Amino acid sequence: MEALMQPYFNWTNLIVVALLLWGGFLLLSYLKRSLQGSTFLGRYQRWTMELLSVFLLLYEPITVLTLTMIFLFINPFTHGIMLMVVILAAFTRIRDYVSGRIIQASSLLVEGKRMKTAKSTGVISRIGRMGLYLQTGEGLHFVNYSNLLTEGYSLATGKEIGGYYQLHIRPEALDEFKPLQFLEDKFVSTPYLDRTFKPELMINEKNHQEILARISVREDQHLRELLDLLAEWGYPATVARK
Repeated sequence: MEALMQPYFNWTNLIVVALLLWGGFLLLSYLKRSLQGSTFLGRYQRWTMELLSVFLLLYEPITVLTLTMIFLFINPFTHGIMLMVVILAAFTRIRDYVSGRIIQASSLLVEGKRMKTAKSTGVISRIGRMGLYLQTGEGLHFVNYSNLLTEGYSLATGKEIGGYYQLHIRPEALDEFKPLQFLEDKFVSTPYLDRTFKPELMINEKNHQEILARISVREDQHLRELLDLLAEWGYPATVARK
């Protein structure tokens, strides 16, 4: 017991390991981005991408666990008490996070798929660390991963819902948040949109000259007509992903 109370690491060890792990994460992320859209590995391309995705999914919790253990053994007694307090205070969040890693390990869980939970049915709008957002007819609903595991869920079989898209819109004249209001008003009377899902509009945090939009069209062929209509309004757009 006394041996466990002895320090095995120091702050320098923690910083060096953190930098190495962060460098590994950046390298793997760059490798994944480089392989996307290429055919460099031929028939092994898809298998490699899936393997990288799963590894990156597990890399983050492994990194956190490794750094936590080093932090603990810098000063086992004091840091042990600190970690116990943090774990007790954030137990619900930690449980959601771990549940999310388990659920996301399945390649079936992707944005744009229709999901049915115990309380709501809709399209997966965003996938976060603690839960995901379902776009339903009533609006955007947050569902934490712990509830998904305990209450269960089902995903639409076959291909993803056909009319769900994310757009990058670059207004010809961006004046504060007026373009958002303009688009919201226009979308109300646009015939191509699926009224089951309310369009989401936001300014791109990485590029304030661009608007991100999540929309659902009635039929896939309506997307081209919607893009032409946006261009006529002075809001040319490109499809980010489906």
